[in-house]
Amino acid sequence: MARGFDAIVVGGGHNGLTAAAYLARAGLSVCVLERRPLLGGACVTEELWPGQRVSRASYVVSMLQPKVVDDLRLREFGYDPIPLDPNFATMTEDARPVAFYNDTARTQESIRRHSPLDAAAYPGFVEMFEGLARFVRPMLLKPPPQPGSRRPGDLLELLREGARIAGLRQREVHDLYRVMTMPVGELLEEWFTSDVLKGGIASTGVVGVWAGPRTPGTAYNLLHHWLGELDGVVGLWGHVRGGMGAISESIAASARSGGAVIRTNAAVSSIDVRGGRVTGVTQESGEELTASTVIAGTHPKTTVLDLVGAEHFPDEVVRDIDRFRTRGGSVKINAVLSEPPRFEGLSEAEAEDLLHTSFTLCPSIDYLERAWQDACRGRPAENPYVEVEVPSVSDPSLTDDDSVVLTMFTQYGPPDADDWAEGDREAYADRCFEILGRYAPNVKDAVINYEVLAPPDLERVFGLLGGSIFQGEQGLHQMGFMRPTPQLSRYATPVSGLYLCGAGTHPGGGVMGASGHNAAHRVLVDLRRDAHRPGRMLRRFRPGASSANGAPARAPDATRA
Repeated sequence: MARGFDAIVVGGGHNGLTAAAYLARAGLSVCVLERRPLLGGACVTEELWPGQRVSRASYVVSMLQPKVVDDLRLREFGYDPIPLDPNFATMTEDARPVAFYNDTARTQESIRRHSPLDAAAYPGFVEMFEGLARFVRPMLLKPPPQPGSRRPGDLLELLREGARIAGLRQREVHDLYRVMTMPVGELLEEWFTSDVLKGGIASTGVVGVWAGPRTPGTAYNLLHHWLGELDGVVGLWGHVRGGMGAISESIAASARSGGAVIRTNAAVSSIDVRGGRVTGVTQESGEELTASTVIAGTHPKTTVLDLVGAEHFPDEVVRDIDRFRTRGGSVKINAVLSEPPRFEGLSEAEAEDLLHTSFTLCPSIDYLERAWQDACRGRPAENPYVEVEVPSVSDPSLTDDDSVVLTMFTQYGPPDADDWAEGDREAYADRCFEILGRYAPNVKDAVINYEVLAPPDLERVFGLLGGSIFQGEQGLHQMGFMRPTPQLSRYATPVSGLYLCGAGTHPGGGVMGASGHNAAHRVLVDLRRDAHRPGRMLRRFRPGASSANGAPARAPDATRA
């Protein structure tokens, strides 16, 4: 006989786990099903080689929402971030780093050694982006407005957002519109003169996107990465003790404390629908589980077209989801070294800083554009941009011996598997190690183990179609009420009881937990509404049910869903 739950979450990535934790702590019986043997999706720590653990996909934290951390008590369950210091760095032509701190004056001093003119411009650039981030940040933890809807609640939300925009100064509206639409390269050329400074900052504008620095809309991706905070410090980034998977495990522990059942090695073959309503899921093992609510953290295309089936959706939704763009050019290289990188020509303090930060090797916007054009022609970039982290220096627990974990987030590689011939991954890695070796010559001979995750590998391992690390491209045409489609943008779907909660929904990619938070609160709003309808109350759910710690369950911001 099929086992029943109030809600089933398909996919144990960090967003799925976040949704499960909120629902379980609100009093629902919840089951999470993850196809892989470990939790976290792309936010995972894996022991790729005996005694050597790496953050296999995502690699640094900042965008994880403080509200999610507090609501789910993640620090009590093991979440322990380690701030980067400095926050970011980029290498100059003379092999000296420009360091970016959260203190603008310190950053100015670092830039001034390379370009006094750019040091003078930098505070204005920061002021503009911080102002835009303050405007955008409140949008993260609520569904996007729904233009075209005549429902009173949707109209009220549109009025609220309109009022917020009306509260901006004319110059702020001007800046917001330009950043949402401009190429990041052109925006930076308006502010700075130094090629290496522009290249280093531009690399953040193209992280994870299938676009180059001269592609319209990439300036928004730079803003997207400006939205985080850590330990109350806006814009701060960090490693996580135990690797990024420690975030997912802390969320899972919070969910379990609320009574959630979490299964790994539990691939789902179908989300079952009868009469326009979900009835549960069928696992690849053949086991059936029943539930009146199913929340899918899987890629939106996978959910709609494969797990549920196009026949259960309006033609318009099927057409829109089929058009949803999901390509990526990111190539992740995870390596273990016998010793840390030794940087030549730097002071001891500068070299130590590079081991405690994330630094990029991207000498210009043109360099970045050429790498992008290589991938557009269907070949791995001849000269990739490389972003380097050495997390085991800050967190020695990642290895059981004196070996050193080094990760390189790089771009670009083509998303089509046919464009990666035998030996291409190894050749690409050799080029990346050679680029890093220009600054730290010992690295190449220090490599003990490494793996290359090209876009086809990111799809195969993590279900990220096309290698898009954000579960879909993040151009303006696929954000907000367009993500993933207008009819699916507020987490509920035309199939009654089916919800989406992955990064393919608003507000997009990054280890935020926002999509999981928002989807869970949409579910709770709908269940509270239905619970007051005769004959519709769930077996366990009731308004005001107690959470696992005995406090009254609450759905913060539920009225905004």
